[in-house]
Amino acid sequence: MSKVCPHCGASLPEEAAFCPNCAGSLNQRAAKNPPRLPAFRLFRAAGLLALAVILAACVFFYTRPKTYEGTGEVSYTGKNGSYQLLLNYMPERYTPLPKLETVAGNEDSYRFPCYLYVNQMDTGADAGSAFLADTASVQVHIEQDADISSPIQCSDPEPMDFNPDAALISLIDFTRGSAGQSRIVWTISMKNGDTIRLGMDLSITTSAIYEYDSQDADLSTAQGLQALIDRAAAETKDIDSVTITLPPVTYTEPVVLHTRSFSLTGTEENGKRTTFAAGIQMRDECYWISYLTGIDFAGNGSGVGISAAGRLWTRDCRFTNWKTALLSFGNTWINTTDCVFADNEIGLHYNSQDVPASDSHFTGNTFTGCGTAVLLENVPTDVKMDFGQCVFEGNGTDIDNLCGQPVDVSQAEFRE
Repeated sequence: MSKVCPHCGASLPEEAAFCPNCAGSLNQRAAKNPPRLPAFRLFRAAGLLALAVILAACVFFYTRPKTYEGTGEVSYTGKNGSYQLLLNYMPERYTPLPKLETVAGNEDSYRFPCYLYVNQMDTGADAGSAFLADTASVQVHIEQDADISSPIQCSDPEPMDFNPDAALISLIDFTRGSAGQSRIVWTISMKNGDTIRLGMDLSITTSAIYEYDSQDADLSTAQGLQALIDRAAAETKDIDSVTITLPPVTYTEPVVLHTRSFSLTGTEENGKRTTFAAGIQMRDECYWISYLTGIDFAGNGSGVGISAAGRLWTRDCRFTNWKTALLSFGNTWINTTDCVFADNEIGLHYNSQDVPASDSHFTGNTFTGCGTAVLLENVPTDVKMDFGQCVFEGNGTDIDNLCGQPVDVSQAEFRE
């Protein structure tokens, strides 16, 4: 078969490389694309991989459990809202307390509540229930030196009736041997894996202890006792502990406790106990509690056995034949336990305000033959007053609760 030109159709020799008729080239050249560089593919793959890693990291860091820490207060945002969590030992739900400084005197032990308040961040409303619904567990522990002679103790956190505003409460117990620097730490584990660590620093110092008895001063008369009280008030500090052990005599003139707390302890000899026939007056507000123990208060049908404007606790005392046996007034809290109130017009009269409770116990008392055994005209807080193991017998009115104070009489005994 003869070779022809593909361009003009002329016959061509077999060896021709171009057409002699039209000069067209007889060689067929295929166009080729230049090779793609391998580096471009690698760069694109690396970019896609880096983007995937960044997206995965963002998802991880956004969704992983978080730890929130604070002293006194901390802010937390969960699935149901944003919250302010704060600690305080006072009924003040909007005031965080980063550090509590307190003093240990000569009492066997001391206790205060550590309140956890939860507020809605935007409105300040109580958000305790909503927040606790998202918690897995709440624990409280004390960070303190291992060699402390009397370690501070804390109770498991739980709601308590005496402060319903607090979401949870832990009771902190310490003694004089607990002095030093420590820290109360709340660890809150959330259901989503978040952890909240909220702390309150605690500083406990010890006060000086002054103890007096008949060897230090003439305590046979009210004048001698008052002179010692006045001297101790002038020579000691507000935080110091002053304890006076009294002889088994009868004081026929009123005695005034002032400036600071005093603890008076009566004695008994041959059936005669330390007795106040004209009463005791506490005229000054004081944070520290005055303890009156083992003393008789014998009236003549008028007057007040003890009028207290400062914190007071009477133990194993007897109040007989007073218009008012035990009165609180001003800004104070008083407790009475294991005492006898007999033949008084009013036994216990509460008429004070604007202070937190020292303790809820009013247990073990006997109220007999009183016109009104307990008169609650005004009580500073809504803590439930516990009258467990009290006996009410032969009174005109057992409890006249004018202010609607919560009381627990489930373990009290009422007799005709």
